[in-house]
Amino acid sequence: MEPFRGLILAVWITAVLAGVPPTAYAAENPATESPGAEGPADSDGQGQSIEKAAPSVEDLLDRLSKSTSKKEAAALERQIVRAWNTSGSDTVDHMIMRAGSAIEARDFGVALQYLDTVVAMLPSYAEGWNMRATVYYLLDEYDLSLSDIRQTLARQPRHFGALSGLGLIFRELDEPDKALEAYRQVLEVHPFFGKARQSVEKLEKEVEGREI
Repeated sequence: MEPFRGLILAVWITAVLAGVPPTAYAAENPATESPGAEGPADSDGQGQSIEKAAPSVEDLLDRLSKSTSKKEAAALERQIVRAWNTSGSDTVDHMIMRAGSAIEARDFGVALQYLDTVVAMLPSYAEGWNMRATVYYLLDEYDLSLSDIRQTLARQPRHFGALSGLGLIFRELDEPDKALEAYRQVLEVHPFFGKARQSVEKLEKEVEGREI
């Protein structure tokens, strides 16, 4: 099962952590760091800048669902996950960063300590629940992971990382029908996410074959 664990770390955690620390995307993609932009000079010629409002996460998710290329989807995914990783609390963001480092080091006990505190301090923050769901999954605590995924989706129904995690767990539990439904939901949100499309194709054959 170890190669499968490696796949989890490469796919699900990529979405969950987005290259922890939370500022990693900004460092790697400086062109997308500043959401605002300067407008043209005003009518009086004073050169006054007009800031454009940054797109909301929901707007970005709308665009992601309609993306037509991996490149376009990847750029939108970076912006979305960077927003998800920003809680609005410096303390929580710091703990998320520490938890992410612990997960990458496979020090899951330490990661849980941070994430338990995060969800207690800021229960409205979907990413805290999602990261803890990941840790529970890696510890084979599927019931706890499913519970935290549901908490994540209650706060962000289009969380493609959490939906993918749902599919992974249902595959582990030998429930291909539910796994297929989860992966189809992933593709509705993110048409190019990880190996979701391959999973759908494989599961469709499995489910259809079983029904015959």
